[in-house]
Amino acid sequence: MKKILFISSSRADYGLLRNVILKTKNKKNAKIFIMVTGSHLSKNFGKTISEIKEDRLEKYIIKKNILKNRFSEKDIANYVSRSILSTSDILHKIKPNVLVILGDRYELLGCAISAMSHRVPIAHIHGGETTLGAIDDSIRHSISKFSHLHFPTHEKYKKRLIQLGENPKTIFNYGGLGAYSIAKIKFIPKSELEKDLKIKLDKKILIITFHPTTLEKNMSNYQITNILFALKKFKNFIKIFTSPNIDHENKVILNKILKFTKTEKNSYFFKSLGHKRYISLMKISDVIIGNSSSGVIETPSLGIPTVNIGSRQEGRILAKNIISSDYNKKSIISKINFCISVDKKDLKKVKSPFFKPNTPNMISEKILKFNYDIKKKFYDLS
Repeated sequence: MKKILFISSSRADYGLLRNVILKTKNKKNAKIFIMVTGSHLSKNFGKTISEIKEDRLEKYIIKKNILKNRFSEKDIANYVSRSILSTSDILHKIKPNVLVILGDRYELLGCAISAMSHRVPIAHIHGGETTLGAIDDSIRHSISKFSHLHFPTHEKYKKRLIQLGENPKTIFNYGGLGAYSIAKIKFIPKSELEKDLKIKLDKKILIITFHPTTLEKNMSNYQITNILFALKKFKNFIKIFTSPNIDHENKVILNKILKFTKTEKNSYFFKSLGHKRYISLMKISDVIIGNSSSGVIETPSLGIPTVNIGSRQEGRILAKNIISSDYNKKSIISKINFCISVDKKDLKKVKSPFFKPNTPNMISEKILKFNYDIKKKFYDLS
């Protein structure tokens, strides 16, 4: 019997990890635990732990609240420190055989550091990617170097992990969990979405998710101001905003959005839509706008055009449905107009570069059966 500790710190990572957790829970040779932390436990971000409980996983949850509603450089450094201590408490108590981490959040780096000190091997999902505008880039590569088993979502990302010195025998590309989830999901009908959101979805829909570009210090006000200026030009559209990440300058973006939605007709803000509701709403929307990874990773499977703004996702593989823009107002307006005019029938032909069948079960099986070697060797290319 192997003890598997999953870490989830946000709606975004749980939406991807969910199927792996459920598959692993049902394996006879596995006992699972879920450390729930980060924005999952924050009212300001929708307290999305409720999504995990809805999947009947409550008895597996271990809650660790490490965040407060402050996001300065000092605060974020403290959150990494608190994450190290909180994870250490759990590792000491349950002594898992493997720790499973998805992604690149700073609180997850604390989890990886703690696992290293406890000599617990790490399985890392979504390694090898690059996002040049965010601190996530360095964090992701750091977690990869702490890890012993890797699940990149593309061959290009697998090659990058090898370039980082990871042994090819520890790297398995089983595809992207987001792409798999969309292929299997039962979408919420439009009429039910209208009831849930209390919005009549009788116009074209724009979904906007914009996060701080954390390596562009003191630029959030300029960036979100230009985006909102551009969106004002689309008066007869429904504009639905979701909350920015818990990162530096979060409040600058959030306050601007809240002011916009209070004064602009047909504009709405939600702390969290929940994974299934978010994907279902994306499915019937006309354009996705912002710099969220969901606009890059998940929209190719939905055939929805995306305006990807700025450098936050720079370096990631972009499918043909994704149009990039800088922060120039005219550029943003032009790119949104272009996406609105695109024939959706053509986008239905776009294939996700991340889809493979049976992704969550393949990852779950490998996590359980892999022969972990805690003594990592640097894999040299020459």
